[in-house]
Amino acid sequence: MRRFLLALIGLFAMSTAPVLAASAPPLEAYGRLPAIEYVSLSPSGGRLLSVGEVNGKRYLIARTLTGQVLVATPVDNSKVRSVEWVDEDHALVTVSATTRSFGDAVDRMEAFLIIAVNIPRGTAFILFDHDPKFIPFSEGLLAAYSIDGHPYAFVANTPREGKVLGSHLGGTTNSYYQRGYPDLWKIDLDTGLIELAAHGTNTISGWAVAPDGQVAAHALFDSRTSTWTLFHGQTLLMKSQSPRLLTRLSGLGRTPGAVVVIDQSGDEQRQLEIGADGQSTALFEHENVTGLVHDRQTGLLTGAIVDESRFKFFNPLQQARADAAVKPFSERLITMNSTTPSVDKVVLHTSGAGDSGAYWLIDLTSHRADIIDNDYPAVAPEQVGPVKMVSYRASDGLELDGVLTLPPGREAKGLPLVLLPHGGPIGIRDQPGFDWMAQAFASRGYAVFQPNYRGSGGHGAELEQAGFGEFGRKMLSDMADGVADLAIRGVIDPRRACIVGFSYGGYAAMAGITVQHGLYRCAVSGSGLSDLNGYIQWDENIHGRGGASVKFWREAMGVNMAGAPSLAAISPVTLAARADAPLLLIHGRDDSVVPLEQSERMQRAMKAAGKPVELLITDGEDHWLSHEASRVATLKAAVAFVEKHNPPN
Repeated sequence: MRRFLLALIGLFAMSTAPVLAASAPPLEAYGRLPAIEYVSLSPSGGRLLSVGEVNGKRYLIARTLTGQVLVATPVDNSKVRSVEWVDEDHALVTVSATTRSFGDAVDRMEAFLIIAVNIPRGTAFILFDHDPKFIPFSEGLLAAYSIDGHPYAFVANTPREGKVLGSHLGGTTNSYYQRGYPDLWKIDLDTGLIELAAHGTNTISGWAVAPDGQVAAHALFDSRTSTWTLFHGQTLLMKSQSPRLLTRLSGLGRTPGAVVVIDQSGDEQRQLEIGADGQSTALFEHENVTGLVHDRQTGLLTGAIVDESRFKFFNPLQQARADAAVKPFSERLITMNSTTPSVDKVVLHTSGAGDSGAYWLIDLTSHRADIIDNDYPAVAPEQVGPVKMVSYRASDGLELDGVLTLPPGREAKGLPLVLLPHGGPIGIRDQPGFDWMAQAFASRGYAVFQPNYRGSGGHGAELEQAGFGEFGRKMLSDMADGVADLAIRGVIDPRRACIVGFSYGGYAAMAGITVQHGLYRCAVSGSGLSDLNGYIQWDENIHGRGGASVKFWREAMGVNMAGAPSLAAISPVTLAARADAPLLLIHGRDDSVVPLEQSERMQRAMKAAGKPVELLITDGEDHWLSHEASRVATLKAAVAFVEKHNPPN
């Protein structure tokens, strides 16, 4: 795109150029992948790493702040999930691929690979790929440090045939065999040398690695007793119990020897710093912590992300700089992507009012705020629909909110509605930024409402915990209550509403016309669950009946086992004959989270009942609409279906 190309040749733009348009952009402008993603600042603040589009192709690009391109690697066919610097010359890129499982229980799985990039050499290799004893799939990047001037990554991986004590690019030595669980490996990012950093166990749930490469602590989870334990060596530091894996080790603490634990086993989420002596200190009390900030060189805890946008640093100077960086963007949704250790340079992402998404480089020493690039450059500021939070009460009095996106330039009165519930469902929330699908529908004349129903995150543990057991019950009525509230306000015409959702939102769309009635003129379900008992059985086949994932889904749905009659009563596939509106099903053939069978079964049930139904299967697509062609096809199909059954005018 234009501004990205200008940046590449050294013309680092100071502000967005105005783009005028008399009509709504084509749907491709919203459905395409963002023109820039994953922007990360090097430790010195002198280099940027990002995934971006140049001349219609996607690249991983490392460049200087003056625009000199250091590395430009095509990533068109890769599903990039994250990028991060290790030191000034080395970076790690995590990508995923949908693959066949290694056992008989699962048809497909999403596997993660980590690519080490050497900036000066312009070379890259996939971790573990050179050694035949490893499947080159990461089971977790725990840390990456420069140790004695040399870069290393610490990654969990289970060898194909056993544990390997030492391997090198081109050969393997000193191996013995044991199966079933990952170990922690130390990988030299220049030579590819793989060394065992820590043995795993069949109950391991994580390690914390110190900047000298030593394991500071490790955590275990016994699914039979639902017990989580934390150890420093052989010393027990902490124990908690929960039917779900709600306690996790989250890296180092503020000082060497201390680690941080995120504990959600009680009524509130707590951030606990645990010393090597087992002493516990509560951090960030009464704050809605959505992420922790660790120094990339020392690994030590420096602060937290609060409400996904505000930052709380322990160091007053760092806090003052963070506050100064975000102050000019107070009317937008802000995410701090990366900073230098001293927070004198910051990369921010903004979206919201008149902003289709943009990355900014904030230099607090020179007092400059320079735009790096826009996410959706074909959507001009005046084409971004107004976005705001709306508060309402559920029928039982519970206080809720949601994101309302309005059509650009239209009065907020008597509008047709697209209800767009988020997936998850537990712990996820919608915020008032630029949502590509919501904005696409708004551009066609619809009000779009994204309710944060009970179980949603970001509103405290009480609301989140209230979602368990309400999967197809009060979660659904919370959505209907939001529609009713907008109707009372006069914003929407409740007789002109459709529901569109993906994952759990896809279930809600199907349930909205089967479990519920008289609410929606049409429904679009993407990658949704239609048979809840069948889904639990499928998950049991993957993770075992005692697995944390299975326990989570059982508790979320309010049952003890697969086959519960109560789930049939809220499963759209068993209620297809009661469907009171047309249904469009969209599902990726390579979905490893919700199997395609869930949509295929719903299609057959609707057809057998003589109900109007369509099914769009996107070849090669996963659960997250990771490919641009599938995103565009999905968006076009969903908008066309809604326009057919609920015309905007």
